[in-house]
This record gives sequence, structure tokens and C-alpha cells, in this order.
Amino acid sequence: MGYTVLEYIFNLFLKFVCFMVISLKKIFPNLLTALRLLVVPFTLVAILNDKLALALGLFTFAATTDYIDGFLARLWSVESKFGRIFDPIADKTLMIGSYVTLALAGYIPVWLMYLIVGRDILILAGGLLVYLLDLPVRLSPFFLSKLNTFFQLLFVWLVLLLNMGIYQILTPDLYHPMIWLLIYITATTTMLSGIEYTVYFVRKNLRSLLENDK
Repeated sequence: MGYTVLEYIFNLFLKFVCFMVISLKKIFPNLLTALRLLVVPFTLVAILNDKLALALGLFTFAATTDYIDGFLARLWSVESKFGRIFDPIADKTLMIGSYVTLALAGYIPVWLMYLIVGRDILILAGGLLVYLLDLPVRLSPFFLSKLNTFFQLLFVWLVLLLNMGIYQILTPDLYHPMIWLLIYITATTTMLSGIEYTVYFVRKNLRSLLENDK
């Protein structure tokens, strides 16, 4: 009798644990997305107040969770409407906000900020047109876009790191060429990515319009 009761309690405990694990799997990627969105304004305020160590830590957390939440959602097959809406919002607010505040604080050239913000606005406008006009186009990230995102994140991370005072270890002859090389790589991949999206969007929609006219 005692064994039966213990067995029942143990099975009940296992069911509870399984329920908690399944529930956690469903909400954990969305929780990371929400935390990343919450961290963004604190990151931007830290940059504007020249608290670059804090900004670097928050930015690193946000950039890391950007990868982890998407990976877990695909791994556990728990992609949700919340994630589809708020994941890109968190990404764009982090990226655009970081470049705007770094430019305002004088850490990066203003023209680079305009280039990156302009490219993101172009993509967002294209996505809005697809939704409003019900266009047969899926604006999925291309390889070049993913490469551009990598260099944009790397550039912000290094700007925050190097301006914390670590750059004093480097001579100006090494520091400045390294930063400008990253600026040109980031700018080039941003322009090419924007052109790629534009060509893809126009070509797909022209094809659709021509097919409808036939």
C-alpha cells in the first residue's frame, strides 16, 4: 500500500516536472525577446551618459539573446506570433538606437548612422507594403543581410569596448585604421544588402504584375 502511494506521488511529480518543462519551452524564447526589448532603452541611456562598460554589458546580453531565442524557438518548434512580431522590433530598436546614440555621442560618423537607419527604414517600408497590398513577396533575410547584421553588431561592440579605455593599449597607428576598416566594411555590406533587398522586391513584384496582366 505504502509503495503504491509513493509510486503515485512520484508519477504525479514527474507529470508536474514535464508540464513545467513544456511550459518553459513555450515561453522561454519569448521571455528572452521581451528582456532584450526591455534592455534596449537602458543600453541607449548608458551610451548617452558615457557609461560604456554598462552599455557594453547590456548590448552583449541583447545581441546574444537575439541569437539564442531564435535558435531555441526553431529547435523546440515553438515559434509564436509574439516572436514573429516583437523579435524584429527588438532587433531594429537595438540596432537603430545604438547607431543613433553612438553618432549623437560622437563615437561614430553621422553618415554611417544615416546609411544604416536608411537601409532599415527601406526594409521596414517594403515589409509594410507587402502586408498592406498583400503582395506575393516574402522578405526573408539573405546571406548578405545576415553578414551585414554580423558586422553591424561587431562594429558597435568594438566601438563600445575600445572607447572604454582599452584603446590606450593600442597605438593610434593601429587603432584608427582598424576602426575605419570596420566602418567601411559595415557601410559596404549595408549598401549591398539594401540594394539586394530592393532588386529582389522590385523584380518579384514586377513579375507578379506582369503575370496578372496576362
